[in-house]
Amino acid sequence: MTRLLVPDEVLLGRFGLVRIAGGAAYTVAVAVLFALYGARVWPLLLGVPVLAAVTVWHVRRSPRAPRLTTVGSLAVDAVVLSGAASLVGGTGSGTVMLHTIIIVSAGILLGPLAAAAFTGVGVLAGLGQLALEQLGVGPVVLARPELADRATILAISLGVVASVGVLTATYASRLHELVAEAGAEAEVVRRRGKRRRQLVRRASIDVAAPLRELDAVAEQLGASRAWPDAWDAQARERVAARLRMSVARVDAEVGRLADLGVLDADADAPPQPLSLRRVITDCVVALGERLDWHTLAVEAPHEVKVLGDPRGARRVVLTLLENFVEHTPLGSHARVRLVATGSHGVMVLTDDGPGVPAERADSLFEAPEDRSAARVGLPLAAELCRQMGARCRYEPAANGGARFIVSFRLAPSAAPTADGEPGVSAPAKP
Repeated sequence: MTRLLVPDEVLLGRFGLVRIAGGAAYTVAVAVLFALYGARVWPLLLGVPVLAAVTVWHVRRSPRAPRLTTVGSLAVDAVVLSGAASLVGGTGSGTVMLHTIIIVSAGILLGPLAAAAFTGVGVLAGLGQLALEQLGVGPVVLARPELADRATILAISLGVVASVGVLTATYASRLHELVAEAGAEAEVVRRRGKRRRQLVRRASIDVAAPLRELDAVAEQLGASRAWPDAWDAQARERVAARLRMSVARVDAEVGRLADLGVLDADADAPPQPLSLRRVITDCVVALGERLDWHTLAVEAPHEVKVLGDPRGARRVVLTLLENFVEHTPLGSHARVRLVATGSHGVMVLTDDGPGVPAERADSLFEAPEDRSAARVGLPLAAELCRQMGARCRYEPAANGGARFIVSFRLAPSAAPTADGEPGVSAPAKP
């Protein structure tokens, strides 16, 4: 880290409390020295109002300019402590080690560069103090006249200051790395939580629609007192079809809600080798009668093993097939093609339906914000893909229909799959 970091908000607030405590400790120390040595230590009194004023300035200004106020406060502290060290004991007492307080604070708040900088300040202050003493400007109390004594103690003190500086810079670097990582992970969790809330809200709305349809059918049945004699076979079949489709939609939406509830659990699970052909076959079977009025061809001549979650992979494929059934006219055709390209196993679903309007194509996989937005299926499929390390995208088909492409990470061909593989290739739906 080669720059001064912006202090963490919590640390910044606590630094204000540390400054108040430090100012109080300085005031007590000055009072004790004044009681012992009298007016000879009067210059130390100047530090009391200076530290108080800087603390007030820091508390007031730090929310708007945290880096500037922190550097300024620590610089003033360094000046005050240097003055105190030169008056009491000087280089012969080891008081230059008071700079370690500033070094540690700088490293924790501003990072390793600040710790290194204030270490340099401490070393220069000690050497400058020795030079002034040789010129006759020495401490007023606890002075050591012999240069050898003062030089020895100063060397030890500067060694301590330098050691604390190195340790603080080293540990502060890792500390700020951890803070940055925690902040990044917190942002990921925040965004993930926002998507979850949007998806759950949309899913609950989607469940309500087929339930209202069931309620409407119930009202129709209740209004017909002569039922079933007054209804012909065709009318009964229409009602039965509406009931079956509404039940299927409720079942699908409840399944999506269940998937939303385990998203985080699935994210923590390690990926498993899966037979992508088996996943597609299972989803075709699960759709059952809902495919009766559409034509679906599955082209999966070769086994392709991919990495993913068994439930998540099936939900992704089932969502895309449901999207084809629900958003294309009766009699529409679709083709599912399974290929292996490089390091990915790819499923391509192409239909001859109306396609997706250009203004909606870019937001197909975004979590819906309001009730007027698209249903939750495709955003949920995209979220599941992200958790499995896969990718789901849309592009318009050449014939004007829609093409959805799902790319999974390829698993080793010899890896045993969690769900097994049937002995025959996936059947084509007539």
